[in-house]
Amino acid sequence: MGMVVSSRYEDGLAPVGTAGGRTALKDWNDFSVPPATTTVADLFTAQVRRSPDAPALVAPEGRLTYRELGTRVFQLARALRARGLGPEDIVGIRLVRSAEMVIAVLAVLAAGGAFVPVEPSWPEARRRQVLAEARARLVVAGAEAASGELADGLPAVPASLGAWSWAGESGEPLDLPTPPAGLAYVMFTSGSTGTPKGAMIRQDAIAERLRWQADDLFGFGPDDASLFKAPLSFDISINEILLPLVRGGRVIVAEPDGEIDPGYLVDLIEQERVTFVYLVSSMLDIVLEAAEGTSALASLRHVWCGGEVLTPALFTRFRGQLGTALYHGYGPAETTIGVSHVIYRDSAERLAASIGRPNPHTQLHLLDNRLEAVADGEVGELYVAGFLLGRGYVHNPAMTAARFVADPFAGGGARMYRTGDLARWNATAGWLEFVGRADNQVKIRGMRLELEEVEAALAAHPWVRRAAVVLSQDTAAPRLLAFVVPDLDRVHADRPVADEVLAWCATQLPPYMVPSVVTVLGTLPVTAGGKIDRRALTLPNLS
Repeated sequence: MGMVVSSRYEDGLAPVGTAGGRTALKDWNDFSVPPATTTVADLFTAQVRRSPDAPALVAPEGRLTYRELGTRVFQLARALRARGLGPEDIVGIRLVRSAEMVIAVLAVLAAGGAFVPVEPSWPEARRRQVLAEARARLVVAGAEAASGELADGLPAVPASLGAWSWAGESGEPLDLPTPPAGLAYVMFTSGSTGTPKGAMIRQDAIAERLRWQADDLFGFGPDDASLFKAPLSFDISINEILLPLVRGGRVIVAEPDGEIDPGYLVDLIEQERVTFVYLVSSMLDIVLEAAEGTSALASLRHVWCGGEVLTPALFTRFRGQLGTALYHGYGPAETTIGVSHVIYRDSAERLAASIGRPNPHTQLHLLDNRLEAVADGEVGELYVAGFLLGRGYVHNPAMTAARFVADPFAGGGARMYRTGDLARWNATAGWLEFVGRADNQVKIRGMRLELEEVEAALAAHPWVRRAAVVLSQDTAAPRLLAFVVPDLDRVHADRPVADEVLAWCATQLPPYMVPSVVTVLGTLPVTAGGKIDRRALTLPNLS
């Protein structure tokens, strides 16, 4: 077979089953740490100095060279510093996808701070909640926010001022001594307690992730281009934005809402000669369909697919249309983008539900309820440890302690993250097989969410007595299905309950967390133990 999963081999071309007799997962774990660490700001600054006149960014607003991009980044970074931003301080980024968003991300990092995404499409209550949980000091906002005015309750710093200039702010690099172990960003994910939780990722961790991909996996260079089309609140966007900009390539910015238009994406890939894309499985399928019979995707060299199951039909379609490498990755937001990966090259066959082997500097453990390793071939809960593990949840020590537990395999105060995913190690082939979830976390279009958080939003409506949410069984296009038991004494006869509750959800949750359908029931089915019977809720006569 031609599948490989470990960059510890030269060119990553070690075939499965030929690794000197290794059979146990622990033998594939990498307990090393990088020999040297750095920051994204240092990597980007060095690239600006190396190739100032090379193209760096293509966006609907125009094109920028590295010199032009660096000038704007360092101007905004100085403006943020002048407003009191320091190390470990957090800045909200409330922008639509644009050149301004790329500049804002780099500027916050160059200023030594950390950013937290707050999508403009979110309800205001959600944005304020995330900013409050992160204890953000400032918000970088669009041109609608004048400097010093409040945006979602915090002082605003406009991303664009006077046609991309900040009066009196130098466009020269700051050369600030940002600690590599400093905070880079906070990514809020859905919370099982009904409130979101912010995963903290370090500067040196994201810099090492980028170095590994650029140098060991892709050989990324000046002739490469990445397509930036994911929401900033989805951690793969960090990869899309930063990967080319630390190696002299170009970042191609898709217009707002362009990520939902496969025809537009195909045209953009062809026109700008994009070489790297990340697509969740369902979108990869649609993009391949849109490009079928054409050579529009011929520039692609690296296609990263994740977030959802790689189905046999999709793998067959990909192989029929493209001869490039297909990467399939796995990893929660609490880690630095990913913890394991599979690479399919040439005639490699699809490996069912494989999530590959550990990434460099990463340890994966399959454990039972006593935190003891399960035997090869047995199902265990997946725990993650190593250099790329996040710090925990911002200002949430209780949740951090519950999910980031002491690592019995390392000692010295090291921790490991309890993913809640179930997997087994296939010793014969040498890869991990994803089995399912140990709790009620699911994925919609590649983004994780806790069913309990959606249920909490439903139950907050005064008409709702009880609520339950399940994921539909349609694997091709899974949907969130909500079921509510109304309080009949409060319902208004002139307003349908389902419509009212859906409208309510749209004001409380990000769009991807709003259920597709609300079904009104007289009671919710329960198991013998009195818990909601989610399996019964997926039956056709209910959904």
